[in-house]
Amino acid sequence: MEDKKKKLEHLNGHKLITRRHFLAQGLISGAAYVFTPSILSLLAKSAHAQDCGAAAGMLAGKTPVIIIDLGGGANFAGSNVMVGGAGGQKDFLDTYQTLGLTSNLHPDNAGQLNEEMGLAFHADSGILRGIKSVASPNTLAGVDGGIFCAVSDDDTGNNPHNPAYWLNLAGSQGELAQLVGNRNNVTGGNSTAPAASIDASRFPVNISSPNDAIGLVTAGKLSEIFPNQAKVQKVLDTVRKMSESRITAFSQQTLPNQIRELVKCGYIQASDFLNRYSANQLSPAQDPLITQVFTNLNDGNQRSAASITKLVLDGYAGVGTIEKGGNDYHTGNRSVGETRDFEAGQLIGRVLEVAARKNKDLVMYILTDGGVAANGGVDDSQAGRGKLSWTTENGDRSSTFMLVYKAGGGRVSIRNAGRQVGHFRANGSVETSSSLVGNSVTNLSKAIVANYLALHGQEGQLSSIIGDNPFGSDLNRYLIFNRLR
Repeated sequence: MEDKKKKLEHLNGHKLITRRHFLAQGLISGAAYVFTPSILSLLAKSAHAQDCGAAAGMLAGKTPVIIIDLGGGANFAGSNVMVGGAGGQKDFLDTYQTLGLTSNLHPDNAGQLNEEMGLAFHADSGILRGIKSVASPNTLAGVDGGIFCAVSDDDTGNNPHNPAYWLNLAGSQGELAQLVGNRNNVTGGNSTAPAASIDASRFPVNISSPNDAIGLVTAGKLSEIFPNQAKVQKVLDTVRKMSESRITAFSQQTLPNQIRELVKCGYIQASDFLNRYSANQLSPAQDPLITQVFTNLNDGNQRSAASITKLVLDGYAGVGTIEKGGNDYHTGNRSVGETRDFEAGQLIGRVLEVAARKNKDLVMYILTDGGVAANGGVDDSQAGRGKLSWTTENGDRSSTFMLVYKAGGGRVSIRNAGRQVGHFRANGSVETSSSLVGNSVTNLSKAIVANYLALHGQEGQLSSIIGDNPFGSDLNRYLIFNRLR
């Protein structure tokens, strides 16, 4: 009993910053720590915000980030985003047959390249056609990007592709949640995150519907909900007097129930809370700028994507991951892959279009696990579009890409005119020795963080965010973007 009492008294006399501290003191069970966000840790953080406020303030409020995770091993390189040799995207390979293009579709032929978004796409890219079907020409005029030539394992969630935790630390932060996604796992998407980046106190909140978005209101921005630090201390003093079983029971409640209990006890005034965040503010279904673009919220995919897009672009969430499955399309034809690419493009286009309508800058990172190769004949069906059939999964032909939307006119300035990190061999596979990302998905994630920082003129802070700088004095080789603002 004495040990338990000391653990409880620790709440009143020491600086507890995250849920990890509560777990370490035995105040929250392991299961509650992993799966249940607790207002206790947020209150402790609010009470001691000055301890880390200066460092956090340097990076907070940066450009929002949405990650599109196409599970299954989609094609990006060649048939969608153009790739080339050491000279960049337009240092064309002799052949793109293993990347799905017949000789008459070679990008060097007239009319086979599209640069409406700065970043070069094949003119008949399924992803590009999908983007253009929902995003306006004015929106496309504000977009640029870059492609990262990197091998990844096929058809597995074990690739550490998702840098969401690091991007959140780098400044893509939210009022109600730091990470959100439409899958209930460590990243909110299909692929995992680099092990060194994962912080269980910031596990993504699963968002599948407008109701999930509304539920986030309970977390709040407690430094504002509790502007008087005496209120925060009053709650923590009360917690100190609870039994350990009572604290555990409280922590295992849902956040809405925790809030209701604090309101009932008089620690939060209902008006303080409810006036700041309402269902109308949080629900994508109540936002005409969302519903004009995501036109079918009865569809589960649109519903979850719209909810995440709303939360991220309005600043309620930091980094959002939207997984879209069904991209394991080495089916011996081309029609399935083209359809999936078009659907992925529509998702990307909708997110970009909402950013444009809300006049918000946006960073998008589009990734997939592994890749696909064409070894078959031409699919002359209407959906196959006369392209080579996808026949085998092949991570040696994988890549990822970033898109940056600049609100208010113009595009982000590009420092790497080739818009490409690493390059491809003449046979259409990644030249793994061409860069440190070529054969390391972890380094790829670090390069994405470096580019995000570069958009804010802070690439020199890379090691403070990710713990190291594997690129050293060659960092500029891995940076595609100059400062956005």
